[in-house]
Amino acid sequence: MRFITPALALGGALALAACTSTADLSKTKLATLAEVLPGNYGNPQQALIIMRVTAPLVGDQVFYVRETTANDVRRVVSERIWSLQVAADGGIVGGVYGLQEPERWRNGVEDPELFRSLLLRDLRTLPGCELLWTSTAHGFSATSASQRCPQRWRLEGEGLAFSEQPATAAASADPFFHFVRNP
Repeated sequence: MRFITPALALGGALALAACTSTADLSKTKLATLAEVLPGNYGNPQQALIIMRVTAPLVGDQVFYVRETTANDVRRVVSERIWSLQVAADGGIVGGVYGLQEPERWRNGVEDPELFRSLLLRDLRTLPGCELLWTSTAHGFSATSASQRCPQRWRLEGEGLAFSEQPATAAASADPFFHFVRNP
């Protein structure tokens, strides 16, 4: 049969349009997250920099995430690379990577061009640490893809909160480290 009934053609077109609009919505959410996420955040004990970097061989939405002590930025607690993309299911997934040679990238905050040479072989995959980002009524939130690397993030306005405790953990106190965006 070479003829397609008008109803079948219309149904196919509507399904394709729905897929396209879902993909467009996911891309819009990713673009919004990529716009609002970068910044310098702090609290009395910690400083956190989330900096968008150009690393074409890693991905389109790549971020350098560095945590230091608040009173001495030379005391680096953690350095990560996040690569955000739209997942097959339409959600936003963030790959979380360690750096093979962290000291090589330390000056990246002062010299962002350094990250243009970042290759996948410069990264160490952290299995189970992938972050699944969703939009919320107040911003964005993320949870780890597995319990192997429990992380939770909340980005709401000028505030960013981070926890390494699983969501299922019963805590009597607030399990989040709270940061405020520095001007």
